[in-house]
Amino acid sequence: MFRLIKFFLVYIFICFNSIVFPSQPLYYEDRVMVYVDNKIMDFQILNDLKRTTLPDFNKILNNYDVHLIEKWLPKARPTDRDGNIYLNRYYVIKFQNLVNDIGKLINILTELESISFSEKIPIVRPAYVPNDSLWGQLYGLSQIKADLAFDLWDIDNGEIPGQMDSGEVVVAIPDVGFKWDHPDLIDNVWQNLGEDVDGDGVVLEFINNEWVFDPDDVNEIDDDDDGWVDNFVGYDPAMNDNDPYPLRNNHVHGTKVAGNVSAVTNNGIGLASVGYSVKLMGINANDNPNEPWYLTHTPQSVLAAAQMGADVINCSWTHGYSTSTENLFNTVYDQYGCISLGAAGNGVNFGGIDDTTGFNPWWPAAFESVIGVTALGANNTFNCWANVGEHIDIGAPGEYIICAYTYPDTLYALGTGTSYATPLTAGAIALVKSVIPSTDNETIISKVINTADFYPDMERNCVGQSIEGLVGSGQLNIHRAVLACKYPELLPTTINYQTDNGYIAPGDTIIMNITISNSLGFEDAENLVATLSTNAPNFSIIDDQINYESILVGGNEITGQFILTSNDNASLGDIPFNINLVANSGENLYENNVEVWIPLSFGEMYGFPVNNVDVVGSPTITDLDGNSLTEIYFGADSVIIGKWLGGLDVNGFPFNAGSDITTSISAGDLDGDGDKELVFGTSNGIVYALTKTGTLHMSYEQEDSIVDVPVLSDFNQDGDMEIIFISSNDSSSSLYVINDFGENVSGFPIDFSEKIIAAPAVADLDNNMLLDIVIVTLDSNVYVIDANGIMNPAFPISTVGSLRSPATLVDFDGDYYLEIIVINHNGDIYVFDTEGNVMNYFSTGNTGDSINGAGLSVADLDGDGSMEILFAGDDEYLHAWDPIADEEPNGWPLQLTSFHGGASEPITIDIDNDGDLEVMFLKGSDELHLYHHNGESYANFPYSSQYDITFTPAIGHLDNDGDYEIIVGTSTDLRVIDISLEAGIKYSWSSYRGNNHRNGYYDVTLASTISNDISLPVEFSLGNNYPNPFNPITKFRYSLSENSKVNIIIYDINGKIVRTLLDAAELAGHRYITWDAKNDLGFPVATGLYFYRMRAKNFQDTKKMILLK
Repeated sequence: MFRLIKFFLVYIFICFNSIVFPSQPLYYEDRVMVYVDNKIMDFQILNDLKRTTLPDFNKILNNYDVHLIEKWLPKARPTDRDGNIYLNRYYVIKFQNLVNDIGKLINILTELESISFSEKIPIVRPAYVPNDSLWGQLYGLSQIKADLAFDLWDIDNGEIPGQMDSGEVVVAIPDVGFKWDHPDLIDNVWQNLGEDVDGDGVVLEFINNEWVFDPDDVNEIDDDDDGWVDNFVGYDPAMNDNDPYPLRNNHVHGTKVAGNVSAVTNNGIGLASVGYSVKLMGINANDNPNEPWYLTHTPQSVLAAAQMGADVINCSWTHGYSTSTENLFNTVYDQYGCISLGAAGNGVNFGGIDDTTGFNPWWPAAFESVIGVTALGANNTFNCWANVGEHIDIGAPGEYIICAYTYPDTLYALGTGTSYATPLTAGAIALVKSVIPSTDNETIISKVINTADFYPDMERNCVGQSIEGLVGSGQLNIHRAVLACKYPELLPTTINYQTDNGYIAPGDTIIMNITISNSLGFEDAENLVATLSTNAPNFSIIDDQINYESILVGGNEITGQFILTSNDNASLGDIPFNINLVANSGENLYENNVEVWIPLSFGEMYGFPVNNVDVVGSPTITDLDGNSLTEIYFGADSVIIGKWLGGLDVNGFPFNAGSDITTSISAGDLDGDGDKELVFGTSNGIVYALTKTGTLHMSYEQEDSIVDVPVLSDFNQDGDMEIIFISSNDSSSSLYVINDFGENVSGFPIDFSEKIIAAPAVADLDNNMLLDIVIVTLDSNVYVIDANGIMNPAFPISTVGSLRSPATLVDFDGDYYLEIIVINHNGDIYVFDTEGNVMNYFSTGNTGDSINGAGLSVADLDGDGSMEILFAGDDEYLHAWDPIADEEPNGWPLQLTSFHGGASEPITIDIDNDGDLEVMFLKGSDELHLYHHNGESYANFPYSSQYDITFTPAIGHLDNDGDYEIIVGTSTDLRVIDISLEAGIKYSWSSYRGNNHRNGYYDVTLASTISNDISLPVEFSLGNNYPNPFNPITKFRYSLSENSKVNIIIYDINGKIVRTLLDAAELAGHRYITWDAKNDLGFPVATGLYFYRMRAKNFQDTKKMILLK
């Protein structure tokens, strides 16, 4: 019988060897942890215990009411370290009061050069991390959130994950035996006390330096009547003896699997495991010492495990379908109450990580009574080698997993395969069972399956076929699974808003409709109370609470609403609110705080935002195809995206560069054919130039990453534009000048033995009709190179501080020679003349190293004919400094609370056509400020973002409606902020580096002229409304070639006047007007066809539009 089974039914290992809960974890809101960087040698806490010897650190603390600063571990020795992390460099900052946004404070602290990182501090006990020596390499455990799960036990005070008040949870490993005396397994080996004849409480003893079965218990009698004799730690059905030890050292698989279920955790050596302390039962299912990769007695071994009382059975092997085996597993589940798990398999040809995903089922994973497990890699990836199918229930990490090993001199080894994903899941199920031991198996399984996490690769293709719906419920999350045993999980899953306009504007009353769900697999919620609150100014909450007195079962949801108002001064952007969710679940009190963001705007532009993009660089606004409608271009990961009106893709875009985009985009006509090209660089050293249709105009390759942004200029005066760019590695950099054919210009490239991270600035410095290039380096040097590649002998000049932002070029004194402006990391501004002399100097007084890429721009804000330099310093001010008068205009500088540098460059533009320039500036990474020329803050600003804004926003005309749009790229989306004001037309520093050529040059001769992309209309006209159809807001543009009285009226289909939108005298220019689908009495009108007519002097035009509700 055994021979027939061995011959006809081969079982193949699924491995591939490459060689009482108080609540959810809470955190203090009145203290933070910081780690002082290792390069800081003389850090001390001052006598008042509230300040330190770090000035940049102290500046941040000045904004908070500090109680004291103290060492986290006062007795930590200098030798106490984990790699390069020294325990005596951790410090706790305690505050007198709660910090409103402790996450933002942590982000600010982390940006400091002197602080390596900062984090929240868990309440009552520190976040638990096991002390096993290989913990840092066990990526799978952190990926399934095992560290967070362990924090739910008070381990320091004796609560051990996996242990219960009585009894124990046992996981059986039917495999090629298991090395039960392994030092990382022995303390978690199941000891069958039913066979403890001498009653000493153990069946294993350590005698003569080895672990053996207790001699006083060996009697060859089935003492516990389970059908197995002297089964002290398991059994060997294949060899019919009581020792499941591997037949030979090369029978490694069972031992490797066992360690992934429940290696002893927090024992100071080797491995850790998700099972932590659950018990391991060994079953040897191989009778052939010479065949370590085949199993002969799996049915007998599975039944033996069930009969000996295993709670969970791990099956890291596959076979073809067998009715008898299906009957076996059904019996094991239904009669013995065992939960079995099976591995999905390792590819079409069992080849593991070098194979390709198979879509056909393998058993036992495909049995209905068995949990099927597939494998992921690091960083939540599915790498298309593990098998998938509708029978798969869940996934877990299974690539390059550190495992226990059988050889005496090799205790650990790597393993890859669904073999190792399966025991991770088995250990998780065992851990959950230890929390709710009296619960039925169906509920235990649901806690694990239904709490799994979604990961993006669940929707990918493998070998040309979608795996969506074929990888189970997601990736194992043991933290959520354990929480689900005691608590509900209440979350706001859907939020929408009702206002009069269809969007949320300052001054609106807002009805916030919300759906609150209790996640599937979690405990019931009773007496739910949801409370809305905010610290944001200019908001009042009228109805702040939702009460639900019934029981909200897991997997169900309720709906409710909050009502709030904003006043007219409310700031635009994402406004943070908190929803506090409180409920009972049996004897447990549940509380969860969820931050939500309410978006305020003057009206959303249709088709925006563009979601799911991490924007790189400053967006570029340009009319690439010459159709009088501008487009937006930006980089995201390895793709250049082009969008125009309505959020539509520009024809030919996106363009995939195949490597990460590392620069902003320049735009200009490279070859003089009247069409512009886009130019950008990548991490693998390629500069691309794209045509208006997204095709390749030219590419140029070299070794190092391209930095900041390429510059476009007619460098050799041949009528075509050249591309000037910097490439850089860790220690050196190169300056390139290439033509639009991708050829080096004579004299270039030039190599620098210094690191450069800022773009060149290009202009004719000395009025000799030849262009010059200005380069700045991290070694504090300023270089000037002429058109022939020759260094200006007056340079380099040192600024005594690294230079991280490009130079700016402008003629301050009217002598037709340009000055060079730079800012170093100390916040010092230098103005050099063409001979390298310091014309003037401004210091913000910073002595630290925290100005990180804050840029420079110029403008004549006060209209006195003298230019100011705009910049932010670490003195927490935004300056407008006139280097000629050596003073700042009235109203300047502007205080910036908690500003500590950033990559933003001030932008100037006449946003409201009042003849004065406004200043747009990004403070930090989440607040976009707008100031009048006199320093007064613009109404409804700053604009706040819940996502990081890391590059200078752009501003321009996207829809030709006569006003500006601000384009903001974040780490998650690209947004368009529509400014409902008539746009001004003054020349200014209106984009990153001054213009789309990105040359950093400001031409003062144009300062009194209109912008080159705006002009007065040549005739009267009435534009089409947008959007159309609409609901309930639409708008249209009209143009006046001269001053005139204007009459605009809305008619219905019967010719009856519905609304008079305008009847007044207006100045010449481009304008727009909106209609909110209301009549002259303020009542909404019905769905239908409407006409709008404009009259101005002798001009008259009528157009139609459709209101569709």
